[in-house]
Amino acid sequence: MACGTARPAPPSSPAGFDDVAASWAGPDALMRRVEAAQAFAARMRGEGDARALAAALFPGSLSASTGSAIARAESPAQAIALLLVSPEFLRR
Repeated sequence: MACGTARPAPPSSPAGFDDVAASWAGPDALMRRVEAAQAFAARMRGEGDARALAAALFPGSLSASTGSAIARAESPAQAIALLLVSPEFLRR
């Protein structure tokens, strides 16, 4: 092989998130979403109001059960985590 004729290695695959139900609908996938939501909410350190955020993101379409769960949260971080894993937030 002559100098300068070698082909570069192909780029690796951008391993993102699958777009198939099997990757998102299982119990393991649900636990990963809950853990990610908890980690994100913990990084907010209590800053942010989940009720205000829910009202801004889902005006007039937040379900009563989601609103109730957020209102009953034990901490602001838990309220944010509950909002992030709510059906409204996960809907495509």
